[in-house]
Amino acid sequence: MGDLMVPHPIIVDFAIALLAVSVGFDLLASVVNERDLRIVAWWTLMIGTVAAALSVVSGYTAAPADAPTMVTETIELHRNLGIATLVCFAVCSLWRANNPSGFPERYRDAYWTLTFIGLAALIVTSYWGGLLVFKFGIGLFPPS
Repeated sequence: MGDLMVPHPIIVDFAIALLAVSVGFDLLASVVNERDLRIVAWWTLMIGTVAAALSVVSGYTAAPADAPTMVTETIELHRNLGIATLVCFAVCSLWRANNPSGFPERYRDAYWTLTFIGLAALIVTSYWGGLLVFKFGIGLFPPS
């Protein structure tokens, strides 16, 4: 399964960018109280969450079946962090699904906590993904 060329590196870039931008626009909208910024944050959250789900699925198909134990353990950590990231942002997406221009006033602190846990998980997941590529060479074509 790991030999199959999958779009994981492409899809994951969209998830990282869109989810980080969503948090940024929500923060900015909180400072300047601009409705249009909330709409941009909503769209980037929704599309970023879909990209995160596709990243998790494509990551499963991209993982090599014959990796050494140390690499397999790193892949599992990366995968579990990716799932945690997806869960955080999926809950945020569901929380906001019906109100593109609004923000959850009820339980606002819980929403921000979940958002920042998701953002932290996104950053740490990205770090471990980079380590898999640049230290272990996972996903790179062998020299010809």
